[in-house]
Amino acid sequence: MSAEPAKPGPSGFLDSRLQAIQEIVRTTYEHPSIVSRYTTVGLWPAEEILILDFVPEGARILDLGCGAGRTSVALAAMGLEVVGIDISDSMVQAAREQARLADVSASFQVMDTMALDFPDNSFDVALYSYNGIELLPGVRGKRLMFEEVARVLRPEGRLIFSSHSSFAVNAYAAMRLSAFLKLCAGRLLGVPVREREFGERFIDADWEEAKYLQILPPSMLKRMAAAHGLETVYFNTRGRIESGRNFGFRGHFEDGERFYVCQAAST
Repeated sequence: MSAEPAKPGPSGFLDSRLQAIQEIVRTTYEHPSIVSRYTTVGLWPAEEILILDFVPEGARILDLGCGAGRTSVALAAMGLEVVGIDISDSMVQAAREQARLADVSASFQVMDTMALDFPDNSFDVALYSYNGIELLPGVRGKRLMFEEVARVLRPEGRLIFSSHSSFAVNAYAAMRLSAFLKLCAGRLLGVPVREREFGERFIDADWEEAKYLQILPPSMLKRMAAAHGLETVYFNTRGRIESGRNFGFRGHFEDGERFYVCQAAST
C-alpha cells in the first residue's frame, strides 16, 4: 500500500461562492466525529451487483470521494487495482489505516474530483459512491467532475455513481420543498438566501451531517454526463437492483439511491 503526497487542485477554477461551498464540505468531513461514521468496510449489495456486471476483472479503478475506504478496501479485496481520492485529509488517513488493517493493497491521495492529477486514459472504471456527487459545489462543480472523469477514463471506460432523486416521496421531501421555496424567494422576491441553484440545500443544524447538498433530477445528471461523452448505459434504483427488478415508472418516486453506469466512447 503506497501513500502518495497530497496534490491540491489549481487555484481559480471555481468562483468564490463555489470555493466557499467546497470548504464547507471539506471542513465537515475533516471532523473526527464524522470520519468515525465511515470506517465500516464493504459494498452494498447493489454496488456489488454493478461491480460484477460492469467492471472487468483486474481493472484499474478510481474511487472518487473514497471517504474512509468503505468501497476502496472492498474493491481491493476483490483483486482490483484501486486508487482512492478524497478532499479530506482525515478521511484519506482513515482509508489508509483501513487498508492496512484489511491487509490489502490500495493507493490513497488527497485530491479534488474536479481537478484530477492523473494523465489521460489512466483508469478502466471510476466509482463515485453514496451521495458524493451531491456534495460537489453547484452545477459547475458537477460538470467539472464529469469532464475530468471523461479525460482520465480509457476508451469504453465506465463511471458508476449514485445520487438521490428530486422526486422521491420520502421523509426528506418536505426539506427539498423548503429549499426550493427559498430558491424561489431569492429569485423572485430578492430575499437573501444561500440556495441559488435548483436542488441546493444548506443546513447548519448539529444533527445534520451534510451541511450542503445539491440533489438534481436524474435526467439532468444523465445530460451532464452525455455532454462529456459519457453515455448512460444502465440506470436503476438501489432497491430494484437488489431485488432483481428493472426500472419502471414508479421508480421515479421511490425512496433510496439511484445508480448510473456511464460509458466512454470507444475511441
